[in-house]
Amino acid sequence: MSHFLFVAGALRERSSQASVEMQLSYEVWGLRTALIRDNLRIYLTAESCGLVYALKLGICAGFRILSEVLPPEALDGFVREELRAETGYGFVRVQVTSQWASTPESSQALLHRILEVPDQAELTRRLALGMHRLTLDQYGALIKALG
Repeated sequence: MSHFLFVAGALRERSSQASVEMQLSYEVWGLRTALIRDNLRIYLTAESCGLVYALKLGICAGFRILSEVLPPEALDGFVREELRAETGYGFVRVQVTSQWASTPESSQALLHRILEVPDQAELTRRLALGMHRLTLDQYGALIKALG
């Protein structure tokens, strides 16, 4: 079973916080790169969950993933237009299960410890990819630490 840490960066159209709020309000999580789409197709299971790390917010939400990877065309026309930057390579349907108030500093310290990342540069590199696959133990430890 795989769980995932998704990173929401700032877009030309909106901040990372606005992007997170908009996606979760439509109960979708967009796949911004082919690498994210392809890795989800390989590792996604019926029990998979996701955590959202938003720049300038830290880890701020958790959700259950309810669908397989879907193409952008599967979205309603209005939603597809609203989220075109986020869903360029597809999306998954989600159900929000948790929300937290955090900071980037505390979230990075938590990720550094739980993911056992050797240094800040490596953590930054992993976050820059937009998604990180979590083991069941890592996911559980993050959920417990977030409270």
